[in-house]
Amino acid sequence: MDNTIFAQCIARIKVLETKMLDRAKIETLLEAKDFNEAKRILQDSVYGDYINMPSYEDGLKKALEDFYREIVKICPVVEVVDVFRTKYDAHNIKTLIKNKFLQRDLDNILIDAGTIELSKLKEIFKDENLRDLNVIFKEAVFKAIDEYNSNKNPQDIDIIIDSAMFQRQLEIAKESKINFIRDYIELLIDVYNIRTFIRAKEQNREREFLSKVLIKGGKIDFDVFKNNFIEDIENFSNKIFHTEHFKWLKEGIEEYLKTKDLGSIEKMADNYLISVLKNSKFISFGAEPVVAYIYAKENEIKVLRIILTGKKNGVSADTIRERLRDIYV
Repeated sequence: MDNTIFAQCIARIKVLETKMLDRAKIETLLEAKDFNEAKRILQDSVYGDYINMPSYEDGLKKALEDFYREIVKICPVVEVVDVFRTKYDAHNIKTLIKNKFLQRDLDNILIDAGTIELSKLKEIFKDENLRDLNVIFKEAVFKAIDEYNSNKNPQDIDIIIDSAMFQRQLEIAKESKINFIRDYIELLIDVYNIRTFIRAKEQNREREFLSKVLIKGGKIDFDVFKNNFIEDIENFSNKIFHTEHFKWLKEGIEEYLKTKDLGSIEKMADNYLISVLKNSKFISFGAEPVVAYIYAKENEIKVLRIILTGKKNGVSADTIRERLRDIYV
């Protein structure tokens, strides 16, 4: 592929990056005395109109949806964006399945940022006609429904659809014929499997559960997880010493052992993914700066949600700061 086709898109992204929130702005938000002051600080940012919606949560969701509508228009290779959008397909599919079986109205958490237009996806589930779904998701929906009917465990729905999401992302990555995209998805799968492995251990799950939830397609062999499932968690990072995940996982486990908060591992993983992408934004041509910007924008919205939710609930600045992912600018 001729990477120069991304030149115009990257030029546009460089302009959009100047409108992102820098560390100084984030610190100002953190030190705001309350929720209303935090909202006032954001008035002159690209989020001003969004946080003035009746619900700041709905506003941030709308900001995310609008962002994806914009990036799809400017990116010359749709697969580069679709590997990200697919996770919203998965989120919406899980929600619609649970709507059906749990008899709860969860429509408010649907996000219209996937590759399948939300109105179309809702119609598919309303008519119970999955013909227009991608075959990977279609098979996963049938499997999730069968599994739920057998076990009545909503977690099975999440496990099955998440697995399908990664399969679909790998499929899109291969269709793109861009090595960086495929490598990035494989990296995400490894991070997901590491997180899942540690969570399963700390919840005292059986080894059979691990086989059920691990995702195929990553670079770390399944045997590394299975063979170390009964070992002490502090030794696990040494088992993947030869991989690029060693440093962040070692730091995450050390922090977890001190705090017993699995969020520390989640935070280290997110910070690692951002560090991988930081250098990508300096590439002149190719998909890398586009992927880096998409991840950065999603991360920025996460950061805002954490801060505003904390301010809304009277959480201290130091406590909110501990929960924040690193910020990319």
